[in-house]
Amino acid sequence: MNALGIGLGHSHAAAQPRIARLPRVPVAAAPVCTRFEKFELDERNARLVEDGRAVELAPRPFAVLCALARQPGTLITKNELLDEVWGHRFVTESVLKTVIAKLRKALRDDARTPRFIETVSRRGYRFIAAGPAPAPRIERLTPERALHEISELLERLLAQVDGAETLRPQLAARIAGRPWVAS
Repeated sequence: MNALGIGLGHSHAAAQPRIARLPRVPVAAAPVCTRFEKFELDERNARLVEDGRAVELAPRPFAVLCALARQPGTLITKNELLDEVWGHRFVTESVLKTVIAKLRKALRDDARTPRFIETVSRRGYRFIAAGPAPAPRIERLTPERALHEISELLERLLAQVDGAETLRPQLAARIAGRPWVAS
């Protein structure tokens, strides 16, 4: 019998143990530090900078921006954002909508043609800003390695030239800085 005095019998469903659903605990993430277009976002120092000038942003919009930027290109649901930024306090989705509007104003982003924050209708938001392309890595060569690379390149080039054997003495003289005299 249950609390109302109604017999439940021995149904199979009643015999199954209930599994409690625990709230999702966000994984502690490293503070986000990223660049996109003219902006630099530094969560550790609580700064959003545009062209070297600080952008005024209240703590909640800043926290939402960091949550989105931490997972670029990924849909972050409204509930995930509410949980991450407001914790277990009861707030409505309208609060999140207001914060996103403030963020867009600070970033001069447009909801209809977004450059930074994309709205996924009835689901959440996605950070779509592209950061600057990483600078190409330039490997510093030792003089010996540079000479080896140049020699290999010259050998490949000479292999494509008709009569390359006659060019070798000229090339060696030029590299050595001596005038070449035909014999």
